[in-house]
Amino acid sequence: MVYNDEQVNMIRDDDIMIYYTGVQMTKENVTPCRDYVLVKIEGEKLETSSGIVLAQSVTKDQVPCEGVVFKVGEGRMGSKGEFTPSPCKVGDRVKFKDYAGNEVIIQGEVFSLTKMVDILCVIDE
Repeated sequence: MVYNDEQVNMIRDDDIMIYYTGVQMTKENVTPCRDYVLVKIEGEKLETSSGIVLAQSVTKDQVPCEGVVFKVGEGRMGSKGEFTPSPCKVGDRVKFKDYAGNEVIIQGEVFSLTKMVDILCVIDE
């Protein structure tokens, strides 16, 4: 499509998950859109809570679905135009649905950008 003599692509606002200001995305300038939560994925646990150690080859194909909330979007838009707040806050350890998040690498660190409705629970430690 051409707009103001420029070739542009049109995308739906629902397809925008995250934005940032400046030239490069950093942890300081990134903001999740609407009902997205940016979760910091921590290193793989090779030991279960009961003390069983797993071989790394067993977990290599598993997608992480747990981490610590790093940033939260403004909320989920309701039918009356009001935002429903997030079920979690920055610093909470959360579990989300398998394969629900979108991997984002910011400054060499792995994050998952996950919709609020895909967060299953906040884990009390």
